[in-house]
Amino acid sequence: MKLKIILLFLLKNMSSNNTMSVSEDEKIKIMKAIEDKTEKILIKAISTGKIEKPTNLILGNLNKEKVDSSESLLVNIMKHGAVDFEQKVGRPMTYSEMREMYG
Repeated sequence: MKLKIILLFLLKNMSSNNTMSVSEDEKIKIMKAIEDKTEKILIKAISTGKIEKPTNLILGNLNKEKVDSSESLLVNIMKHGAVDFEQKVGRPMTYSEMREMYG
């Protein structure tokens, strides 16, 4: 549910103006850097137990606190990525760009 809310928030705040202040190649490099940073954060979160591994989510071995904590962590990662993208590219990311980065 929280993930749905963040997706709606990101969509609402995305610009329909597709003018870019950076080249397509530069934008791709920025997106890759944000993806790499996100991946490192997730690896650390999983290894320290701050977020459950996907296999545990599927098996239903989570308590409510852990689920809420995991969702909050993921939502915050996406929010920070969106802010980072906007600062570097000069515009909010499009829905397609968000899906490309976060799946």
